[in-house]
Amino acid sequence: FFPSLQNLRKEKSRNAARSRRGKENFEFFELAKMLPLPGAITSQLDKASIIRLTISYLHMRHFASQGDPPWSPLLEGENNCNKVRRTSHSLVTDIFEQHLGAHLLQSLDGFVFVVSQEGRFLYISETVSIYLGLSQVELTGSSVFDYIHPADHVEMAERLGIRPHLRAEAGCQTSHESASNSASTSSLAGTPEPGNTPSELSERGFFIRMKSTLTKRGLHIKSSGYKVIHVTGRIRCRPALVPGSSHPLHRPMGLVALAHTLPPSMLNEVRMESHMFVFRVNMDLQVTYCENR
Repeated sequence: FFPSLQNLRKEKSRNAARSRRGKENFEFFELAKMLPLPGAITSQLDKASIIRLTISYLHMRHFASQGDPPWSPLLEGENNCNKVRRTSHSLVTDIFEQHLGAHLLQSLDGFVFVVSQEGRFLYISETVSIYLGLSQVELTGSSVFDYIHPADHVEMAERLGIRPHLRAEAGCQTSHESASNSASTSSLAGTPEPGNTPSELSERGFFIRMKSTLTKRGLHIKSSGYKVIHVTGRIRCRPALVPGSSHPLHRPMGLVALAHTLPPSMLNEVRMESHMFVFRVNMDLQVTYCENR
């Protein structure tokens, strides 16, 4: 009698757990469908990726609406925008404008990204796969410090305005070497940290090394693992009123930037002096070619 009762309870517990998993999977499936991504991508996401992308999307909405100037048309009146659109634009123009952003991103010689004040990718264009071989889904919501060279961590943290005592929490490695490299590059760039400054002082321009999974043409090996990226952009701020002050305080929210990859220097781009010669070796360090000089 008792063994059969125990088996019945176990079967009932398994059925309850199976039912909970089914309901949970259904809710995750419905949540994934609401993400602004193609269905072919959302149907392949695991639960952790769905949560990560959803959090990033919500942060991006806040980033767009609370920054100065606001990007969301809802703050200017959605009804008026729709009314103007119907009366002054044709249907063909409306359809083109819906895909205008994608057309612009495809025409850029680089990729666009938005990094939060905490150092996480809120958005990155899908064109990043062309230049780095990394996917948009993989990068969105991840820490920027997971994809840049450790020696450039302090440099990136300074550009974002992350305070030194918060950098470790953001995933920034503050080694002595990276700190010295960052100090030298920062002194050359002369870009001030974000804060209560005019908008023109929020502009950023610097170089970092980002991970790359692209292979050399004709070879099935990775080139160097990192590519030099030229980042140009602006710190997006949020105005905040300070009690007793007539001027609002501009609090940084993150970085909006355009990234260009620098092509690797080829051998024929190196200036050859009279006392220099060219030779080539294989993987076993055997000379396969040498100039007559």
